Amino acid sequence: MTREELKEQIDELMRQYADEEIDGVTYAQKMMELTPSAQGEKDRD
Repeated sequence: MTREELKEQIDELMRQYADEEIDGVTYAQKMMELTPSAQGEKDRD
C-alpha cells in the first residue's frame, strides 16, 4: 500500500467516525489495522 492509499483510508475512517457511521472502538481497531507496526505484530503470531 502506498502512502497515498494509506492516507485515503485513514481520511475515510475519520470521516466515518465524524459522521457517526462507526463507533470509537471500531475506529481505533481499524486504525490499528492500517498502521505498519500493527501489521508487523500480527505477522509474528
